Amino acid sequence: MALADLKISFEEPERSFGSASLKRSSLRAIPVPGASARLLALLLGLGVCLLACWDEPAPPPEPIRPIKILKLGAGSDSFKVEYPGIIEAARTAPLAFEVPGRIIEFPVVEGDRLAKGGLIARLDPRDYQEALAKQEANAEFLKAEYERRQSLFDQGVDSRQILDKAKRNYQVSLSSVAQARKAVEDSQLRAPFDGIVAVKLVKDFRNVQAKEQVVIFEDDSYLKILVSLPEVDYARLKPGLTLAERNARADIWVEITSLPGHRFPAHLTEASSAADPVTRTFRVTLAFDTPKDVLVTSGMTAKVIASAEVIRDAGPADFLIPVQAARGDAAGEAFVWMVDPESMAVRRSPVKLGAVTGSMVRVVEGLEDGDEIAVSGVGQLREGMRVTRFGS
Repeated sequence: MALADLKISFEEPERSFGSASLKRSSLRAIPVPGASARLLALLLGLGVCLLACWDEPAPPPEPIRPIKILKLGAGSDSFKVEYPGIIEAARTAPLAFEVPGRIIEFPVVEGDRLAKGGLIARLDPRDYQEALAKQEANAEFLKAEYERRQSLFDQGVDSRQILDKAKRNYQVSLSSVAQARKAVEDSQLRAPFDGIVAVKLVKDFRNVQAKEQVVIFEDDSYLKILVSLPEVDYARLKPGLTLAERNARADIWVEITSLPGHRFPAHLTEASSAADPVTRTFRVTLAFDTPKDVLVTSGMTAKVIASAEVIRDAGPADFLIPVQAARGDAAGEAFVWMVDPESMAVRRSPVKLGAVTGSMVRVVEGLEDGDEIAVSGVGQLREGMRVTRFGS
């Protein structure tokens, strides 16, 4: 029988499972008319051809991961160190009355700016004014007594001893008048310098004690930032330099935590020579001008960014890199992801690490000037992965 005279059919042969009977498909040739067979053969041939020509879809290309890349070398971030700190005003004065009393005038609110001598608060002065009047009257009486005794002494009536006693009493009265007058003045609390009322610590019309703090007054003409310098970095400072000499050698900036990207030039004003007994760090104070375009106040957190040359014991393979850029393999060996600038593919590069400096770690072996390393997304990188610069 010719192929053109065949047709395809399926028949289920019986297959027993216990009392049930099932059929499995079987293929056998059944004669069919010639035209139908030829059409069926043509369709089968086309199907085979289509299947042969159908290519499997190509796998999607591996995504290129954007990362931050650090190029090592002088002037790059590999030569900078960072330390956290707290912003303070140039001068901070907790103000209190020198005498007790009840506040009868408290015209300022937090944030008010006052010139030197501006009134902050005033106590009820009547008791102090009355005391001053009594002392002034007593002084006038003792002055007259002293002048009378002087006249009698000049006439030879009174002795030197009586005259000296009258003089001493008068001088004591003058001191009492001065104290009473100061008490009247102390019933008014005035700004000791140009500045701003930072905090009001008591409410209006309250009785306060002498020396009880009433407001915090700040001079914000410039700002300070306090940082703690690690012992390992302090030990690398060149000895014998003045603060002015250190400022001339350093490139120091302050970046406010809440204002990323805003940096302000700063300079050293104080540097402790004794370590904190608990933290073993050295207190350093820096100053910078109060920004005019953004609001920066005391209490804000910030970081100091300084050129590492001021603490760096220079060496050909000595670099500072962000701590997160250094990784560890299964054997505990440190490595970084090196970026090929031509292919933009990454590869592992073993390094030897030194001491941690703030948010940076020192690499003492394994890197050279001009090397480019990944400093973000390093946990998702793998050998040969292609990357691109973040933001490009």
